[in-house]
Amino acid sequence: MRAFTLRTRSADYVGGPVMAVLQPSSGPDFLPRCDRTHHVAPPSSPAAARAARYLADPRRRTMVVVAVLATIGLIVFGIYATLDGPPPQQEAVVYFAPGATEAQKDAVRAACPSVGRAIQLPKDRNQLATSRIYPLRYDVAKASTADRAALYKCVYAQPHVLGINQVTQGQ
Repeated sequence: MRAFTLRTRSADYVGGPVMAVLQPSSGPDFLPRCDRTHHVAPPSSPAAARAARYLADPRRRTMVVVAVLATIGLIVFGIYATLDGPPPQQEAVVYFAPGATEAQKDAVRAACPSVGRAIQLPKDRNQLATSRIYPLRYDVAKASTADRAALYKCVYAQPHVLGINQVTQGQ
């Protein structure tokens, strides 16, 4: 096995590429398979030079190509999901005081019906604990700022209401 050294000619470097030639370090009987000249831009720092040499190594070419393709795929998927994916769901969930009864929760439901495009969602019938704790929800995905403000004002005016939280599901 022969040892090789990387010889550079940078004496004539004035903003142009640095010429690097791979030459055998010993042995007059060596005949190179091909005479390649690599054009390498000068690195901005020693760490960048090491990283560039590491990634430019032909033994790592497959790994570098796979990483680049995976990155491009993630970018394309992100753009697709943002532009062409389903719209996100936005719900306003009303939080009640721990001692609030079902009658008090129903009173808030009756006092604050749908406001503009802030639509009151029907009561869940699945008897899950979360449905019993947070029984009043509004779909505010298409509601304007004025609609949301009117809804919040109505809900906060009711007794036994601790607050309202807007939840975005989807993107």
